[in-house]
Amino acid sequence: MNYYYDVLLNFDLDYIWNFYEWEKEDYLTLAKKIPLFRVSFETICDFILYHVTLKEEILDTIAHKTVVHEEKEELFASCILSDSKNAIAVLLNEQGKVISLSKLLVRDENNINEFIYTLKEEEILYEKQERRMQKRPLRQYLQMKNLLIIELNTLYESKNQQKLQYLYYEWFSLEETNLEDMYHQMQYSLSKINPQKLQDLVYLIRLSYHQV
Repeated sequence: MNYYYDVLLNFDLDYIWNFYEWEKEDYLTLAKKIPLFRVSFETICDFILYHVTLKEEILDTIAHKTVVHEEKEELFASCILSDSKNAIAVLLNEQGKVISLSKLLVRDENNINEFIYTLKEEEILYEKQERRMQKRPLRQYLQMKNLLIIELNTLYESKNQQKLQYLYYEWFSLEETNLEDMYHQMQYSLSKINPQKLQDLVYLIRLSYHQV
């Protein structure tokens, strides 16, 4: 079995973040040693596009083979897959289901793709299940949206009529005085808000606190 050494991984259970979206608060894993396979481009696509479960014989091959930096941390089974042009890290549970994927830093991806080019392509046995949800907003958009949700809830719970009216007007360019109506309309519109409007509202929220 081939291995790659000293690679930083970002296994998020919800999203596959590109390296440039990683943040200091993320729980990153330093794998000192991790199994490495050269696979087909189709296999890489399947792992990214679908929920996948590895066959038991493949799972047994990689179980407990990843060595991590922290002694208390343990990854039951993980590996890196590369087709010599793309590389992803895969984290699996004890049933062989892929529970998380990680992109790699550019340096690691380039090194792996160069090294893997000399290896023989292997067939990884797996089953495809339902398709993954691929539409993923940028991380900054998610953070701004979360801030807006917190602000709406805070203003509503404290019955801050004035600030809620101001936010409502900036959002819809309409005047409204009913606290309940304003709150529920804004909550309903959160799923459809465009990035520019969201950015403007978050800027106003931050500005309002700086003025206090």
